[in-house]
Amino acid sequence: MSYVEIAMLKVSKIGHATFETADLDRQLDYYTDILGLAVVDRSAKSAVLACPADHCSVVLQQGTRAGCVKLSLELPAPFEAKAILSQLADAGIKGVLKSDAQEGASQTIAVTTPDGLNVDLIPAKAPGGMRSPTGIIPGKLGHIAFKVQDVQKTVDFYVKGLGFRVSDWMGDFFAFLRCGPDHHTVNLLRGPLPKMHHIAFEADNWDHIRRASDMLSERNIPIIWGPGRHGIGHNIFIYHRNPDGQIVELYTELDKMSVEEFGYFDPQPWHRDKPQFPKVWDPALPSNVWGPPVPDGFRD
Repeated sequence: MSYVEIAMLKVSKIGHATFETADLDRQLDYYTDILGLAVVDRSAKSAVLACPADHCSVVLQQGTRAGCVKLSLELPAPFEAKAILSQLADAGIKGVLKSDAQEGASQTIAVTTPDGLNVDLIPAKAPGGMRSPTGIIPGKLGHIAFKVQDVQKTVDFYVKGLGFRVSDWMGDFFAFLRCGPDHHTVNLLRGPLPKMHHIAFEADNWDHIRRASDMLSERNIPIIWGPGRHGIGHNIFIYHRNPDGQIVELYTELDKMSVEEFGYFDPQPWHRDKPQFPKVWDPALPSNVWGPPVPDGFRD
């Protein structure tokens, strides 16, 4: 697959992630009662959920296995399907026009990553503003990380095909990509089998992380890593697993590049580099500014 050198499209925001699950009710209980997402739509075999700042954050579908089966990314207006399909074709990417009434998009363009992940390009949607009465209640879906066999090839797909920018690398095996001001929207980690590694939701602040930690403890859900502050992205984080065993991150204070033309991230007192430019981080050095090191098996 080949790509043009200048991105023709500009994805503006992560839309939502679609998961298949063998136990829809159990996953729905977790996302509503514990994580605190609001139910936008519900049927016998699916559920659409949202954080307050999203139109849609997560879609759950009844199936035979547990896994992320699709990622939806938003394109800014105007969403002109014919022009988008032409631009994708110029970038060496095959797009298929479809409609998806369940997720509120009259027109959707489906593409596939080099590792076979289904990605839907959808029109940008205004936040729904729905707020769950219970749970942690993160503000938005922030990013999602995938293990892929060929990191550079997949980076090229997102960057040269969909207009993402590279924020940082860890060595040559872990890439952090942004499509807006947030430091990363999609992470790509080298692995033998393509799969989602984790999904991340943004908390309001450090106190929100503390309250989330207390709630997880009350529900006997162990924190598998954290709290700490990452080096790459500099976000404060905690990680746990949902009932399907998928890793869920809650984070706050993620780096932002508010002015893309400057080429560096908004200054923060905890930055060691001043200014903080995108760079290649040494994987032999600690991955955190503070907090516990990467637990054994976390990147497997």
